[in-house]
Amino acid sequence: MASITVYPATLRWAVSQSGADPAAVAHKDGLAEFPQWLNADGPLSLSFTKLSAIGSALQMPFGALVRSVVPESREDELVRYRTIDNHGVGASRNLRDTIAVMRNRQDWARDEMLAQGFGENLLVGSVPSHATASELASCIREGLSLDAGWYRHKSNAERFRFLRGKASDAGLMVMVDSRAGMSSARRLDVREFRAFVLLDGVAPLIFVNRNDSYAAMLFSLLHEVGHVLLGSNEVYNDFSADGDNRVERNINQAVILTVVDDEKEFRTYWKKMVANGARVQDIADGCASRYGLSALALTIHAHRLGLASDEDVHLIRALSEQYVTNAEITGSGGNQNLTNASHLDTRFVRMIRDGIDRGSLPYFDGLSLLGIKSVHAYAGLLKAKGLDR
Repeated sequence: MASITVYPATLRWAVSQSGADPAAVAHKDGLAEFPQWLNADGPLSLSFTKLSAIGSALQMPFGALVRSVVPESREDELVRYRTIDNHGVGASRNLRDTIAVMRNRQDWARDEMLAQGFGENLLVGSVPSHATASELASCIREGLSLDAGWYRHKSNAERFRFLRGKASDAGLMVMVDSRAGMSSARRLDVREFRAFVLLDGVAPLIFVNRNDSYAAMLFSLLHEVGHVLLGSNEVYNDFSADGDNRVERNINQAVILTVVDDEKEFRTYWKKMVANGARVQDIADGCASRYGLSALALTIHAHRLGLASDEDVHLIRALSEQYVTNAEITGSGGNQNLTNASHLDTRFVRMIRDGIDRGSLPYFDGLSLLGIKSVHAYAGLLKAKGLDR
């Protein structure tokens, strides 16, 4: 069997990119010598089968493993100073790769919009950092053209899609996905991040992790819209909605006020449920169903209003964390066209279509930007988006 030359430095780079444990990789069939290969003094001769097994274990493409020169590592500024629970943490390869794909899409969209004569998006940085939560909420509602009671008579999924459309109409590209790249094995970890925003004066982009409930996705999207208005990049992972960071806490409160725009109505509903003897978890769930936000976020809001105790918040937080641990979000089913459409911002797809139709964007480049592989899939995407003509 023919062998392939592989360089130990490239293997070490692949391990560092994947975050895999070499000892765990060594337990895979045929890879018992993997730790020794990493520390070899010179080039290795490995079979195609072994190299494919390494690629599978590290979730790295075959071509990346046969490079003779280790690629230069450039850490995106978005993850350089990232924290979880106020502790500095590294970003997974899945997060880094997702940010890179979104940066590429944003760069193309910005250039395309400038070429078409678009100016800067007036929402970016339009709110001063000292704004109160109430002021920020008012600006979010105004910027997205949200009427009072906009959340009523909708399911959680409908609320998210409605808000996503409003954000897109306001010039914010909103992308949604549950995995990194094309592999279903590279599931995005909601405990690492729920959303992020890539700030840009012309083409601001928000990415929302699909491995979350619609209520959490709605909160995440509004949270990142708040960051756009304040003019700051961010990777969002806050589960509590009442974190220690003042800016984050202010944005989280503004998110709730963007939805719960009638305090009197909220108070009346909560007090009525209490008077009827309902348990706090049932009250919180009722509010979640009514407003489309998480039970925890709304219990924290009730606590601010003096309607819920510290013990109530602790209980709902524990139940919420248990739900996140046990939840298993499924995909959108067998219709790949609808799945592709759900991942991509409609305005972005329209720009790609127009570029291809004009001849200014080659088909191959357009498909690459969209993350699809064939002209057939492209036609299905346009139909699912209502952009076929």
